[in-house]
This record gives sequence, structure tokens and C-alpha cells, in this order.
Amino acid sequence: MDACITGIGWALKDSMGYPTRVHKFVPEKGLPHIKRKIKRKDVIDQSYKPFGRMDAFSKQGFAAISFALNDAGIKKGATNKAVNMVASTATGCLETDIRYWKTVADNVPSPAAFAYTLDSCFLGEAGIYFGLTGESFVINEENTNGLTGLYFAIEMIHSGDSDAVLCGICNSDIKFAQPAALKIIPGSLFFVIEKDPDQSYGRVTAVSPEIIYDENKIEITDLYDFAKKIAAKKK
Repeated sequence: MDACITGIGWALKDSMGYPTRVHKFVPEKGLPHIKRKIKRKDVIDQSYKPFGRMDAFSKQGFAAISFALNDAGIKKGATNKAVNMVASTATGCLETDIRYWKTVADNVPSPAAFAYTLDSCFLGEAGIYFGLTGESFVINEENTNGLTGLYFAIEMIHSGDSDAVLCGICNSDIKFAQPAALKIIPGSLFFVIEKDPDQSYGRVTAVSPEIIYDENKIEITDLYDFAKKIAAKKK
């Protein structure tokens, strides 16, 4: 099975955007907080009240999706494409879940926090704002290399279930201890996958959820490393 990468977008601690539009964050003492750095006007042109209310997990996921769609040339409300979405995560929205339950313990449950206590909330927000139709789901992927999501994306394109698929990784900046082996990168990275576009970053071929090759038949082991490599091509 194969398909093409037509868009890349990310929202990380040091930068956000897509290959032809990168916004670098000014270094601060310590690592910058993702939520404080991501502003609506830097992500979308039109006013969208839910964006300001989103938790950090949802905001960074929504931003990366927006950038990936822009890079692929898929504009808001200007496409008839059926677009599926699949996200991989190790942390999910656990920070928000904990914050919400603290408000419950204080007998003042927060509706704002409760609204984002599902890992898939930002996919729904992106679907609403950009007018995307198609399936969406989140994979709990402990190693967070994103390969399972990429495999499903290629499979959906190959089967004809979707004209385009957004797939990627989204992780919270969890403050408490985590197993060192997980190597969680706080932030979000998304790709747009399509079948036979006019332009692309190249074709990827999936043999199994664990074995995926790029167009040069080099095995892909991590989506972040793969993004760095192909983003240099600038399409």
C-alpha cells in the first residue's frame, strides 16, 4: 500500500508552522509553555471563540492540523474532499483530566475543563472549523513514534475510504514523572496523506504498522525524524 505526503504542520516548544512558514519562538529561561505561545491569529485568520478556551493539548493539535492543511493547499470550506483524521498520543489530555477532577473535589466542577476531557476533542474542533467530513479517532501509542497512525492513514487512502487523511502525534507537556524510555516530545505534528496529488513531498509505502518505507526505500522509524527529513524538500 502506498500514498503521498502533501502537507506537514507542527506546533512544538521551539517553533510552529509548516516548511514554507516557520514561526520561531524567542528562547526563554527554561522551556516555553506551548499554550502561552500559540495565539489564534498565528494559526487561523478568522475569529473562532472555542480556540481561546481550548486546553494546551487541544490547542497544539488544532494548530498543527491547521498548518498541515495550509501546506497541502486544502482551504477552509473550499474542498469536497472526505478527510479522515487519526492522532497518536501517549499522554492524551491527562493534564486537563486532572485539573477537572480537582475542580470536582472542590465542589465547583469546571464546564470549561470538562469540555476537553477527551483525547479526541481537538479533532472534533478541527472538523467543525475546517468543514472536514470523515472518520476521526485517537490511538494510544506508548512509544509515540506515530507509525501506527501513518499505517492506518495509508490503508484508508488505499481502500478508497477517504480522499485525504490527516495523521500525526499530539502529546501534552506533562510535568510529573514519566518513564524515561517513552521519550515524549511535547507538542503536535501532523501530515496530510493523499493518493495521487499533483505535488507532494514523496510517496510512502506501508508493509505493516511497524514497517513503512519512504520513496527511497529507507525505513521510517519516527514521524518527527521523517518530518525533518522531507520538510527540507519544500515540495
